[in-house]
Amino acid sequence: MQIRKASHHELDTIYWMGFDAWGGALVPTEYLASSQGSKKYQSGVWHVLVVDNQPVSSLIVYRDSFGLGQGCFGIGSLATTPAMRGQGFGAHLLRAVTDMLLDAPDAIATFLHADIDHHFYERLGYRRLPGVDCMYFSHRRPHYVGEPPTYF
Repeated sequence: MQIRKASHHELDTIYWMGFDAWGGALVPTEYLASSQGSKKYQSGVWHVLVVDNQPVSSLIVYRDSFGLGQGCFGIGSLATTPAMRGQGFGAHLLRAVTDMLLDAPDAIATFLHADIDHHFYERLGYRRLPGVDCMYFSHRRPHYVGEPPTYF
């Protein structure tokens, strides 16, 4: 297993990981075109967990946007290839990327929006902010005070 930044040629594979969750009423070609043209997806940095030279899980990291404060990161679009789900790959990727981000000397916290299953993220140490689907994790500040970042 390896965790690394995704390469450009892996982006379509990454987009397909989330089709069943985020595709909605779009047909597959519309979903892929929408993902490829997404300014939001282009503004972050994709990370992948690779097994046998194939990305099996992915997420995107944002910084300096969506109302994220200085030293804060947004994590979004965590997905795993349907055939590989339930084996802990998404949890492993999220833990590793969260730790990597928070190891930076100026890092304060990571945020994510748990619009699918907040219990999954709570098991990984994220805390739900009151009244919203936004969750928070920090080694330095155990409690968050302030406005949560906008949806990313």
